Amino acid sequence: MNFVSFEFLGFLGAVYILFWVLPEGRTRQWLLTLASYLFYAAWDWRFCFLMLFVTVNAYLAGALLASPVRSGRKFILSTSIGVDLAVLGFFKYYNFFASNIATGFAGLGIPGNPLILQIVLPVGISFYTFHAISYVVDVYRGKVLREKSLVNVALYISFFPQLIAGPIVRASLMMPQLQKGRRFLRPQQAAGIQLLLRGFIYKAVIADLLAQIADPVFAKPDTYNSHALLTAVVAFYGQIYFDFAGYSNMAIGTARLFGYRFPRNFDYPYRAASVTEFWRRWHMSLSFWLRDYLYIPLGGNRGGRLATYRNLMITMLLGGLWHGAAWNYLVWGLLHGIGLGANKMWSEVRARLPVAINWQSGWWRAIAVALTQLWVMLAWLYFRCSSAAEANGLLASILGLRLHPGAAIAPLEVLIAAIIAIDHTFGSGVWRLHIPRHWARAVAWGGAGMLLAAGLAAMPLVRRPFIYFQF
Repeated sequence: MNFVSFEFLGFLGAVYILFWVLPEGRTRQWLLTLASYLFYAAWDWRFCFLMLFVTVNAYLAGALLASPVRSGRKFILSTSIGVDLAVLGFFKYYNFFASNIATGFAGLGIPGNPLILQIVLPVGISFYTFHAISYVVDVYRGKVLREKSLVNVALYISFFPQLIAGPIVRASLMMPQLQKGRRFLRPQQAAGIQLLLRGFIYKAVIADLLAQIADPVFAKPDTYNSHALLTAVVAFYGQIYFDFAGYSNMAIGTARLFGYRFPRNFDYPYRAASVTEFWRRWHMSLSFWLRDYLYIPLGGNRGGRLATYRNLMITMLLGGLWHGAAWNYLVWGLLHGIGLGANKMWSEVRARLPVAINWQSGWWRAIAVALTQLWVMLAWLYFRCSSAAEANGLLASILGLRLHPGAAIAPLEVLIAAIIAIDHTFGSGVWRLHIPRHWARAVAWGGAGMLLAAGLAAMPLVRRPFIYFQF
């Protein structure tokens, strides 16, 4: 059930009306839980049983961790996480590792036929397993009390706005909200509607228009010249931001309509002047999850410089693999790991320079932003291509300036950059500081209305699924 569809609009409207009509209490929790499972069943009803299994595993682990008996807590934690990772690993990574292990043995002269299974990848499995792990770890760490209601745990893991592609909401943030009643507040409803409208424009108009530029080129890269290939890379650089930020805005806005607050997931990442800053702004819920549940437990920046670089690289490689079972995602993670390591090295060198330089000044920051975004764009090339080999070939064609006759597309790089610049400059709401407060609401709603009208007029006829639905 795509967020950008009349089907979802009808579903959301029905659940919304029922939610606020029903009396406060457990009835609303049951409604949202059943609605979330119905939403998931619209993709494939069989997926619901797997999500329920993950939910029961988390619920039982939480109950055992909260028992008066303190011995064996690490074993309970490890077992619960191991079950979640086994579920995720089997459905998402079994065929990848089976085929690559067989290829490795074949390279050593040991023939073999890997057992490749016809596995249907459940949508959203990467996200709801992370939610389950978050709940168990937060109970173990004492950041959240064990939830006695199975319905509340089920709703936390399955809540339909964030079920398919996040944001990844910490149990310590969401569980207290589920334990309290929700009040109908007009400012909250208005904020939810504005986020929904912004997300709709991001996805249905900007991202899908950019997809019309990028998709044909990536489908048949050999038929395009270097300039067309470069334009497609720039288009995807914009597409993936507006696609994923659009989904996140719609998810956060939908949750807000029911009175729940999700964490912000994007903070204009293409303004970042370093790879470190990029990950503080891009997919923030995943970035902070990896930091708190993987990087820091690995040792973080403790244990010396080499240990820090090792932990950064492991975290980003696993982060890349989390996105998909393919070598191109590992290369994407590797590039970001290299970028984070290089940024840390540069920070150490910069601190030892004898001359004090204001690195945040206009020109220095502009150069840093340009270099960072070129690196991010290079990484997106590997993310978008179907294999690392294809990405290598496409990059070689761009750098080799393949100018032989081939299909070319209009020079749209400047237009794409302008769209991103306008969003990153004005989307943050800085303009509110320069107009009277009593005008701000009218300007915001008027702008939202004009954006919606323009979006409906320019909206591509072909609907594309959100990119992150595949993860």
